[in-house]
Amino acid sequence: MKSRNRPELRSFWLSGFESRMIWRSKVKDMLGCKERKGNENLIKVIACDLDGTLCDVDHDINDYTAKVVAKAQQAGIRFIVATGRFYEGTMRTVDGVLQDVDLLLNSGAEILNPQGEVVIHRPLTKESIRQIYEVMKDEPLTTKYNGFERNGFVGTIDQLEQQALKDYLTFHPNMRPQDACQDRRFMNMMAKCQAYSSIESLQDDLPEIAKVFCFGGTIEQTQAAKAKLRQIPKIGIASSFPTNIEITDIKAQKGPALKEYIESLGYTMDEVMVFGDSENDLSMMEMDFVTVAMGNAEENIKKVSKYVTKSNDQNGVAWAIEQLLERQGSIAGQKDQQQA
Repeated sequence: MKSRNRPELRSFWLSGFESRMIWRSKVKDMLGCKERKGNENLIKVIACDLDGTLCDVDHDINDYTAKVVAKAQQAGIRFIVATGRFYEGTMRTVDGVLQDVDLLLNSGAEILNPQGEVVIHRPLTKESIRQIYEVMKDEPLTTKYNGFERNGFVGTIDQLEQQALKDYLTFHPNMRPQDACQDRRFMNMMAKCQAYSSIESLQDDLPEIAKVFCFGGTIEQTQAAKAKLRQIPKIGIASSFPTNIEITDIKAQKGPALKEYIESLGYTMDEVMVFGDSENDLSMMEMDFVTVAMGNAEENIKKVSKYVTKSNDQNGVAWAIEQLLERQGSIAGQKDQQQA
């Protein structure tokens, strides 16, 4: 991979008007908004992870961020939500908040256009699922098999309820278990998941698995399981937290899926800005998009990204998009003056 020089962005965490002006004077080429020569393109697409990125610490998209995304769309920028979640889980956050967005789901196993049409669909092979099961059945992590519409778990109903609660609290660590059980989002998640007595019965009822999600162990246990899983060919392995594992088909990762999709629409990689924070964004952040790591991102994500913005609890995505729109508007104005 080519090494890239990232602009120094520590002034993000200074306060007030002075820090904003210091930042602008030091980093005129921030976020791919530098003045480009000739016919080079401006940013036309934004692809953004949800949890830890577009969402706040409560895993919601706040009003300010939603308004800035709409502002970018009004400026002609296409917006893609790129998440490890499946459709129902994504829509619980996006529906009624964002409009006319593309959805890259299950870490790239499926992509829907703004009309809701499936344009990419890549489940795991049955052989891969069998191999994953054989590795994970004796590991101290819980393994959930995410279909495109429903999810499955090999075990009893009681085990499913206990592990589903553990899964939910992974995303909502400040919530008490008794409150989580009564939460509408948790109940919706339970309604979409079923317990099976064997992997064979699960595969018979869920013929297509988009992603296998493993969680509930320590960091050390998670890393040990990952090492074993890496021996399986033709699968992609990532994480959105230090204690989970997300497994997809090798081609169903965010980076390759996003590249395939935007190129099918006629865009080039240098016209696409990508935001992310965790390992399951790494396949996007390592590619030649205009990559922006969150201030709260893992260090390996920051290292491979071209730029770093504020953290998600400081509205880092919205802040960066506003800088982008301001800069691109300025460039467009200069072009208009030149043509006049």
